[in-house]
Order: sequence, then C-alpha cells, then structure tokens
Amino acid sequence: MEPYRIGLNLVTLRDGLSGEALPANLDRARRAGFQGVGLWVSAIEQWLASGGTIGQLVEAVHGRGLEVHELCFVPVLDEGGGVSDQRRVFEWAVELQAGAVICIYGKPENPLEQAADDWTEFVENVEQAGVPAAFEFIGPWQHYNSPLEAWHVLREGPALGTMVFDTFHFWRGGGNLSQIDSVPADRISLVHLNDVNDVPRASAVDADRTYPGEGVMPLNDILARLRGNGFAGPLSVEIFGQAQKDDPDQVSARAYESAAAVAEAL
Repeated sequence: MEPYRIGLNLVTLRDGLSGEALPANLDRARRAGFQGVGLWVSAIEQWLASGGTIGQLVEAVHGRGLEVHELCFVPVLDEGGGVSDQRRVFEWAVELQAGAVICIYGKPENPLEQAADDWTEFVENVEQAGVPAAFEFIGPWQHYNSPLEAWHVLREGPALGTMVFDTFHFWRGGGNLSQIDSVPADRISLVHLNDVNDVPRASAVDADRTYPGEGVMPLNDILARLRGNGFAGPLSVEIFGQAQKDDPDQVSARAYESAAAVAEAL
C-alpha cells in the first residue's frame, strides 16, 4: 500500500481560522513537508469578504504544490432543524479539488431513523458536485459518537456520503477496534489525526488533544486496524488547545514530524 498522504488542518495553527493568514499558513504547511491542508469554511468566507476569489485561493494552494484534503465544516441541519443547503460550499470544493467536505449533524438527540433520513436528503442535495460529504461523529455526544453509530446513519444513503474518522473522537467516545471493522474502508474519506494528553477519558475535551504519538491514545493500533482494512488516507493533523497558542512555524513543523513518525511506523 502507498504511504499515507499527510495534511495539516489549519485550525491547528494560531491564526488557522483567519482568511488573511491563509497564504502564510499555506507556506507553513509546505515548508513543514505536508502534502495537503484542511481549510475551514469560515476562513474561506473571510478570504472572499476581503476581496479574494476562489480562483485565487486555488492558485494559492496548488501553486504551492499542496492538495486540499478537506473543507471544514458545514452543518447538516439549519437553525430550524431542517436539512441545510450547502451547495455553495460544495461548489468551492469542486474548484479547490477538495477530497471531502466535513459535515456535522448537530442534533445528537434525534433518533437514528431521523438522522439517516436527514443525511440522505443532505447528500442527495449536494452529490451533483461529486465531492464526498464526510459525516463527523463527535466523541462527547450521547449519540453519533462512534464510527459504528455513524455507519448506521450512512449505510443506506448515497455512496458519496462518507465519514471522517477523528482519532480523538473515537477515543473519547469509548470506541473499540472492532468498530473499525464495521465500516468499509472506501466510506472513510480521511482521518483526523491527533493524540490526547493523560486525562480522564470520560471528561476529555478538544483542548486535551496533542501531537500524534505524544499522548496516551493507542494510536498505532487504531491506524494499523484502519490500514489493515484497506484505508489509504489521507491523514489530516487536527489539534486544538496549546498548539493553537504556540508559534505556528514550530507547531506546523512538529505536527508534520510527529505525524510522519507515526505513519512510518505502520
């Protein structure tokens, strides 16, 4: 199997949600050695509001030899609880040649049947773009907090409805390795790669994330199971907490070095 492509979700950096900082952050990702990046929709909206265009952003990314592994994130439901219309963001994804658009359901109290129906309608609305919509399970939630529950939402829906496998959310949600076997590898668009500090599992929060291989998560076992099932990447480093406060040049370099070391050990 080919080596994993490794990307940097720019939210990891101090100004990662800034449209103005996009060029500098793309430079950081390239210098560190990343093959791709994850762009946040809010940063793209700022970029456009300041007079930039999607075409210029395409050039900024691809001109640096980078791929767009993901756009983060869009809500599946609108404020009224109906299925949201995200065709504009998926059009951006087409232009940027993004690997997936990350989608958050936002109503963990809804029953499975409702979530599955909502997800199917959502994906059908955007599937003409041809870009996978990646459902993100959220570890601290009561429901839809594991790959198994996410798969229950996705499995009867369109094939372009996939999931993002976030290692923190998997660990936080009490996931076990056997759950990974339940999800076809071709329905996992990417992995959000991170580790976790030595904190109680049941109360861990996003700010407890740390660099891959530097925490207490059984990260090698998780990635080996995914790889053994045929998952081929990419890996997108996504860290919150202290990394977002530290020097972004140092953070991007350390993020790549740690992720590459984990990937090479598989």
